[in-house]
Amino acid sequence: MNYKMIFFVIGKMLKLLSFFLLVPLICSLIYKEDNKIIFSYIFTIIISLLLYSILYVTCNKKRDKNFYTKEGFVIVSITWIIYSILGSIPFFLSGSIPNFIDALFETISGLTTTGSSILTDIEIMPKSILLWRSFTHFIGGMGVIVFALAILPRSPHNIHIMKAEIPGPIFGKVVSSTRKTAVILYGLYISLALIMLVLLLFSEIGFFESINITFSTAGTGGFATKNTGISYYNNNYVTFIVTIFMIIFSLNLNLVYLVLAKRCLKLFKSEELMWFLGIIALCTLAIFTNIYYSATVPTENLLDVLFTVSSIISTTGFTYLNFSNWTMFSQILILFLMICGGCAGGTAGGLKIPRIIFVIKNTINYIKKCMTPNKIIKLKIENKTIENPEKISNYILLYLIVFAIFSVILSIQIHDFEEIFTAVLSTLNNVGPGFNKFGPLENYSNVPYFSKFILSISMLLGRLEIIPFIVLLSTSTWRRRNSIK
Repeated sequence: MNYKMIFFVIGKMLKLLSFFLLVPLICSLIYKEDNKIIFSYIFTIIISLLLYSILYVTCNKKRDKNFYTKEGFVIVSITWIIYSILGSIPFFLSGSIPNFIDALFETISGLTTTGSSILTDIEIMPKSILLWRSFTHFIGGMGVIVFALAILPRSPHNIHIMKAEIPGPIFGKVVSSTRKTAVILYGLYISLALIMLVLLLFSEIGFFESINITFSTAGTGGFATKNTGISYYNNNYVTFIVTIFMIIFSLNLNLVYLVLAKRCLKLFKSEELMWFLGIIALCTLAIFTNIYYSATVPTENLLDVLFTVSSIISTTGFTYLNFSNWTMFSQILILFLMICGGCAGGTAGGLKIPRIIFVIKNTINYIKKCMTPNKIIKLKIENKTIENPEKISNYILLYLIVFAIFSVILSIQIHDFEEIFTAVLSTLNNVGPGFNKFGPLENYSNVPYFSKFILSISMLLGRLEIIPFIVLLSTSTWRRRNSIK
């Protein structure tokens, strides 16, 4: 294990965190907020820079610059843990969230773009705190490590870090260079966010509201500045813009790059894209029709249903309609969307579209194999043969095992099955809202602290897709240096 290189990179990430914290600090100064709030940001920046200095001095000299997959997993895991702890300090020291476990839950929810909250009254929060909440979505959406790779010195081993952080079963570089890939991805991410911000400014909801909505949408997180979420504005234009960009940010950004590179024909050949848009269209029409002909549920606007479907499948989780009151058929479809999630390589959570395609195709192939045992059947996604299908199968099995373990642990303090199922589903898939007590109009304020901590871990595991944390906790990781790439 290359310890010096691991902690050298982590030191760089701490330096980057101090830069990110300048955003809410400047906001706090602009709005002339209480000194206690301003101090909370300054203190966190000082701590970050101090830790960076210590790691830089101790790890910069005589360090081996090579690192491999295992080191990449460790770097990503430790960075996210440190960001979660330090990122919660402003919430705690400012007095906005007096309990540290609550502050940690809110921060992890922000960084993992889950959007679950313990706040019962968002509107009384200081402006800078609201901005920091939304900004954590933006930081965690594309991935803080990916941003770092765009500015860190070039290294042929950076791809191991990038693979560890970008969610999804399939990782593909946009160009041959990992650093250039990171620059392009983050360039697209920021450019799309800027376009959305400009479009929202035309809605006249104000700059502060627009930038918070943009941060939350870009990261597919769902933190809002109003208690009633996006529905507060009662503005179809805002709803439409947010809907479109929730879908865009859920796409594999490689596909967006193809459009800009004038290779649009490849875009229409994307199996992943067709499945994703098809699921959104079918579920929207099915839910709208089901509600329309239901005698127990008030008829909803088609745009509002599309917004809700897009919000759930993108795992943004913006609140608008209370789907907990919909028919069971519509709720089952919402449940499927929560599990499904967005495309690989985007900012959305969930199992991801390629894994859903894999499960369906693998099941069909298994049935065909039973009927014709001697026939060789290859599983293809995006017109490419999946050489190691067991990797995807094993991840899905691991996902189910983790789901079961967390459900059992939560049952110690939570005694309602539906609440347990909803809480784990919502956090592990980084969705945000669930059903009933954890529904679109509810929060996690009444959950016991131990369970909040467990759900915080669930959010982290969901965002990094479990494996990096298993590697981090494995004793073999720290026993000897890995020589296998």
